[in-house]
Amino acid sequence: MPNAFAYLMLFSWPLVAQALFQRLPLHKALIWTILGGYLVLPSATGIKLPMIPLLDKHSIPAISAFVLCHMHAPRQPADQRLMPGAKLVTALLILMIVAPFLTVVTNSEPLFFGPRFIPGLRLYDALSVISGTLVTFLPFLLAYRHLNTPEAHRELLRAFAVGGLACSLPALIEVRLSPQLHVWLYGFFAHDFIQHIRAGGFRPILFLSHGLMVGIFFCMSILSALVLWREARREGKPARGWLMAALWLTAVLVLVKSVGALLITLGLGLVIGLLGRRLQILTALLIAGVALSYPILRGTGVFPVEEIHEMTLSRSVERAQSLKFRFDNEDVLLARANEKPAFGWGGWGRNQIFDPVTGEMVSVTDGIWVILIGVYGWTGYLAYFGLFTLPIMLSVQFRKGANPSLITPGLMLVLGALLIDFLPNAGLVPYVWMIAGALAGLAVRQVEAAGPEAIPAPINDGRSSAPAAPGWRIVLNDKRTA
Repeated sequence: MPNAFAYLMLFSWPLVAQALFQRLPLHKALIWTILGGYLVLPSATGIKLPMIPLLDKHSIPAISAFVLCHMHAPRQPADQRLMPGAKLVTALLILMIVAPFLTVVTNSEPLFFGPRFIPGLRLYDALSVISGTLVTFLPFLLAYRHLNTPEAHRELLRAFAVGGLACSLPALIEVRLSPQLHVWLYGFFAHDFIQHIRAGGFRPILFLSHGLMVGIFFCMSILSALVLWREARREGKPARGWLMAALWLTAVLVLVKSVGALLITLGLGLVIGLLGRRLQILTALLIAGVALSYPILRGTGVFPVEEIHEMTLSRSVERAQSLKFRFDNEDVLLARANEKPAFGWGGWGRNQIFDPVTGEMVSVTDGIWVILIGVYGWTGYLAYFGLFTLPIMLSVQFRKGANPSLITPGLMLVLGALLIDFLPNAGLVPYVWMIAGALAGLAVRQVEAAGPEAIPAPINDGRSSAPAAPGWRIVLNDKRTA
């Protein structure tokens, strides 16, 4: 059970955010409000009130950032118009809100599994989910509005690299002493301890929800450091520090014992280190395409499940068994979801598999994709994964030589690493939305500015040399002088 200090930290975060916004440029304050809260605030701690989203380490930083961005950011000109690229993003966001209503309408019947009774969904359930959804994608909206410049993308990469370095020593402490920092500081362990015993040692959890989240965060930190190293070399600036940071974090990731994150790091690290800008974008585009179509590949049997299992079995029986367990659960859950493919089964465990006699849950959900399809159907899945992959898909509109920088393609590959991790895991956390929003904002600006009459309408917050994001709109034929 959380101690008093856990709740004190949680509800003091708006004051921390206020201090950040007073001392840093807006785009930096936004990044560290979201990312810092995710890294240091207690997990599995929050307060739930009726019709109000859970107030926890995800929602409090997002709400704080939203209020403070509204207070500190300049207002947009009144004559701006919503352009087609932004309309596509808006349509996906609206679909995320509409999906829960459609799910409730089609799931009013109760379910019975032996002694287990699951009630039908009511309008209250839809309103509750929608309120939570609105808070969930606040980081996307804020990043779309305020982090849609190359300089903001650079700051995002710096934040992940610096955040990884800051977490490396605490992670090594938990590797040696077992995951205890959350217990020492907040009074309880946030997950199942047995899952964090690996290879004769321990897997750190820090202040996150699971050790796997620590692994993928270090993966992002390493890839971010490599991007900054390549870009520094391209610009003729000192680069050795970023390379040393990447090597150090890689050594930490090996000790963290997260094999999946390590494989992603090695694969995409080579892409970042060896390939040019266009090939990096094409790699990210390929990853996005596979991630978006993965449920279809699984359902049609195209994805090489047996081959992957056999390859894993030749290296580790234990990991092969774990992988087989995941694949088997995906199969039964996908079959369950296909009974209501359009709008899903809704919450309260209605998408799960239960023993018809005992009523016990016999399925385990891991990948976020199968959760979304089971709960919201293909409607919800396409809304969520559309927002994750759209920024990369729009990258095909980028012109060769338009910008030689490796920063934004590198950030696309960081998002690609998260998309790969989404296939076996459910790590949908605020920084994922922040990265997707930042990339979507710049992609929309690039695509719309490519038109013959479209020009970006930059707004500067007065505290940074980097142009602030124009938000959702782009001015056409604006004859006023800046």
